[in-house]
Amino acid sequence: MSAKSERYSRYDVVIIGAGNSGLMAACRASKMGLKVLCIEKHNLEGGAAQSFVRGRFEFEASLHEIPDFGEGKMRGMLGHLFDDLKIDVDFYPIHNAFRYIVADGNNIELDVTVPHGREEFLDYMEKVSPGSRKSCEIFLDSCSVITEGMEYMGKSRGRWTMDEMKTRYPEFMKILGLSAAEYFREIGMPQKVIDIISAYWPYQGVDIEHIDASRFILMTSSFFTGGAYMPKYRSHEMAAAIEKKAREYGCDFWFNTEVVSIGTKNGAINSVTTADGRTVETCAVIANVFPDVVYGKLLDNKSLIPEFELKKVNARDFGFRPVSVYVGLDASPEELGIKDYTLFLSSSVDTEKVFNKIHSQDVYFDGLADGLSCSCPNIVNPECSPEGTTIFIIVTSYMSECWKEIKPEDYVKVKSKVADKMLTRYENVMGIDIKSHIEEIEIATPVTFARYMGTPQGSVYGYFAEDWDGFAARALAGVREMSVPGLFFIGAHGNRLSGFLPTYTDGDAVAKMVMGYVMGGGKQ
Repeated sequence: MSAKSERYSRYDVVIIGAGNSGLMAACRASKMGLKVLCIEKHNLEGGAAQSFVRGRFEFEASLHEIPDFGEGKMRGMLGHLFDDLKIDVDFYPIHNAFRYIVADGNNIELDVTVPHGREEFLDYMEKVSPGSRKSCEIFLDSCSVITEGMEYMGKSRGRWTMDEMKTRYPEFMKILGLSAAEYFREIGMPQKVIDIISAYWPYQGVDIEHIDASRFILMTSSFFTGGAYMPKYRSHEMAAAIEKKAREYGCDFWFNTEVVSIGTKNGAINSVTTADGRTVETCAVIANVFPDVVYGKLLDNKSLIPEFELKKVNARDFGFRPVSVYVGLDASPEELGIKDYTLFLSSSVDTEKVFNKIHSQDVYFDGLADGLSCSCPNIVNPECSPEGTTIFIIVTSYMSECWKEIKPEDYVKVKSKVADKMLTRYENVMGIDIKSHIEEIEIATPVTFARYMGTPQGSVYGYFAEDWDGFAARALAGVREMSVPGLFFIGAHGNRLSGFLPTYTDGDAVAKMVMGYVMGGGKQ
């Protein structure tokens, strides 16, 4: 415990978990003048925002790319948030949005490379699908419509009405009621353009027939118009920079410390107790932890949990559970023939078909790895690995609990089999030899993420964003569906869903909400 921590037996707010949302909440709350303590069970900040070393390679654990960090008009919401908090991080721009290959077996049916930049995107789509420009402009402009509606809802602190929102923001409310696929059809977007834009669906772990239009628009338009970026020193550079700034604003951090109890008094949050016996008084807890864990293990008085909160927890399914294969290769990208930073590889443009496939309980016995996201950071940052070498990362998603059926003695064999199929799929379609050049390899499964992050079933995308519980539903519920007084949730399972941008902005937004709660005296 720091000297400053010893002087305070009480904090205005205690944040559990120093992942993306927790760090941003700590930074914002501290900057606003609250006394903040952030408790993290690991020895480092960042959660999934980490890197790890194998041999002479340093691998990025989770982040593929992040939007909004350009200059001028290319500077988006997240870039402005970092500017406001004076968080300094070095980024490399990523030249193209993505390459998308659809291949049934080895027969390539679609192969497109989509550029960044509003006009570049519009020109490209008009070229591949003449007559599509108008619908693409409507799609990109809808981002501002959604942002304005969300900002008003946030500023009103839950005091808006449905009639008011329909009058003030009719287009926003209309979009909230549609899936991404429904929205694209509604604005008359040609099917070929829909097929291309839907390549981004793995970033949300939900097919476009089910993901909210609002969430998908915010994510994809941010990339297309604002570009994508990669931190120079992996995602942990961002985590470390936010922690550093939060400390400068006065936040205290306890690492290697596990919270074992959240105490209540008079029907509201009162304290937090750690495994080593320290108890801190507070009127507000921001939990960057799944509600399942908070309600099931940490909260001392479960009778305070609202019935609808328990119903939501019981009704929800856990989201995207990744298998990530990290390989260090003994040849350069040029020697290997790798030209793309971001490559999506799928068997079909029908995202619902691919999504249903990865729901299969025996998905790891299937002959074709599918829904692959591949990245080669050397294309953007040639110095990310030693000269003459390459880092290559390939990821697929699992939506079922199939890994729990694997016997411990079979685990290594099964994960190696899955990794081999993923690499073989890439090699066969691209005609690039990966396996014979492997110098280092690490395979992370849902079991790996569950063990490291403590997330149920290894979910890194929070809860599955079903129709009834997607971005729109959570946004409309907002502060209206409060939990135990003084208890606030952030993270991939929160109102803004998963991803670096949503979790950063979620932590920032909830910190502002907590400021009002604390300054109002809480409920105690």
